[in-house]
Amino acid sequence: MGKYKYLFYDFDGTISNTYEGVAEVLKATFDHYGLDVDPSMYRKYIGPPISETFASYMGTEKAYEAVEYYRDQYVSTGAIYKTTLYDGIKETFESLHNKGYKVCVASCKKHEEAVHLLQRFGVDKYIDFVSGLCYNKRETKREVLEYAIQQLNCSIDECVMIGDTRFDVEGAEELNMDCILCLWGFGDYDKIKNKNVVFRAKDPYEVEKYIEE
Repeated sequence: MGKYKYLFYDFDGTISNTYEGVAEVLKATFDHYGLDVDPSMYRKYIGPPISETFASYMGTEKAYEAVEYYRDQYVSTGAIYKTTLYDGIKETFESLHNKGYKVCVASCKKHEEAVHLLQRFGVDKYIDFVSGLCYNKRETKREVLEYAIQQLNCSIDECVMIGDTRFDVEGAEELNMDCILCLWGFGDYDKIKNKNVVFRAKDPYEVEKYIEE
């Protein structure tokens, strides 16, 4: 066993490239509410809770209505399936699982969607625990991490967050948790200089190598 026992992976931009489906439904939602949003902005909206994104345009009260529209469109139009695993994720999950690590998911993606996609990708058998977004219970990265830690009854120093955006880094930092920054996702990497970033990985295999050192 290497540096950590519990490995908390983000979903969008870390496990899977969800950009096509998410961008399609973001546009549909913005159009539905009469908002003209530059598509070049969409990438930065993959990571934080989608309610925060909509709230920044239409206020908190209206945002949750927009979230419901977004979630319905994401599933009903099939956009949820416009996603692929990043190269090396399945192999890394299998390897880490077989070595005895607790491979977990901590994501601001809706819990049921994350579980469904992990099953569809055929990697759920390597996953020990999933903590996804649940409205009015856990919505921020800190909250999904706290829930997982409580349920697993583990200590912070046994854990590492593995993600691609500042939201992953900052959520872990609030709990004094180390973070491995994944450079293949949606993050604005040059601006992420938080002290809890212990490693910057170019691919999933580098994550495993660092953990094993």
